Amino acid sequence: MRKKVSLSIVTLAAIATLGACGTTKEKVDNVYGDSSSQKTNKEKDGVVETETNEKLKYDGYFKDIVTHDVDPRIETKLSYDTDYENTDWDNITFKVDHAKFVTVDHYKDTDGTPYKTLASLHYKLENEDSSDKHITPDTAELVMKDGEHVKAEIFMNVWDDEVLTSHKHKDGYMHFKVADEKKLEEIKAIDITFKAKDSEGNEVTHTYTVNMPIDAEK
Repeated sequence: MRKKVSLSIVTLAAIATLGACGTTKEKVDNVYGDSSSQKTNKEKDGVVETETNEKLKYDGYFKDIVTHDVDPRIETKLSYDTDYENTDWDNITFKVDHAKFVTVDHYKDTDGTPYKTLASLHYKLENEDSSDKHITPDTAELVMKDGEHVKAEIFMNVWDDEVLTSHKHKDGYMHFKVADEKKLEEIKAIDITFKAKDSEGNEVTHTYTVNMPIDAEK
């Protein structure tokens, strides 16, 4: 009986401690059955940023960039429903319906370069009889709320093909990596520059600015 009473007191103390915090911690359930991960939601200026120890491979937005040797844990993550659509570029429509940003405990590229911040956009690129061909992403930058522009490298090894002909479309995820750890709630937009060849074989470029909504997905 003494052991049971002792355990009850410890349990009550733990509950009281958690109740005093301004954040909520809960189990993370996912389709892979890993329920050991936990997350903590922190709200600042109306933006909810999630702290978690979830493995990156369990997040469908990033599973394409995980390898057997490189599978970091997510430290914080932030998601947006972007509802972005742009038709400015010669019969080409670029859509982004969702954006997700994470910081990780470690991520090393194939050459050993470390990165701390990753981004993934769910996109669709439609070529509606454009004269520009061989369309592929070229460069990207994170635009911070203080005006800073931060270089974001594109994971070209998972860009599986090009939009070569008219009346074709491509959709999926675009992935980006940033060397430094960034405060996710401070990311205002992401600039993505595509390059292509025009009808005369000259290289042309077009930059899209995908702004993040004021409110993050909760």
